[in-house]
Amino acid sequence: MFKRFRLHAILILACAVIIFYPMLREKPDTEKAEQALVAAAQFLSLVDAAEYGRSWQQGAELLKEKVSREQWIEQLTKIHDLYGALIERSHRESTYTTSALDSPDGEYIILQYESSFKNKESVSETVIATLEADGNWRVAGYHIQ
Repeated sequence: MFKRFRLHAILILACAVIIFYPMLREKPDTEKAEQALVAAAQFLSLVDAAEYGRSWQQGAELLKEKVSREQWIEQLTKIHDLYGALIERSHRESTYTTSALDSPDGEYIILQYESSFKNKESVSETVIATLEADGNWRVAGYHIQ
């Protein structure tokens, strides 16, 4: 079943894998990490509620440059259909970096989650938050596997 959606998942998640490789394995300072966690939680709550258009709209400019709103909605809909509803999610680790492949230098925090869904018990989710020019943290990428 996953083979059917592989291309779609790659399109959505390409910025999370390709753009941010390699990452520096540094810990973010506490205040920045908390702000990134709040941004990620808001984003994930929209995704969990199938509010994909709103999650894209509230995303970082980098996300909007890499993936169109229509692609975003289409891909997340297919992933949601494949995995089903969220059962549980726990934050595992945060990583800080200031450089990303094919992206401008800036501040990025990569948040790793362990999750389980109705149709898939063990899933790894990655949310990439970036500090934007207005001083707010927003999601620039999302990867689920």
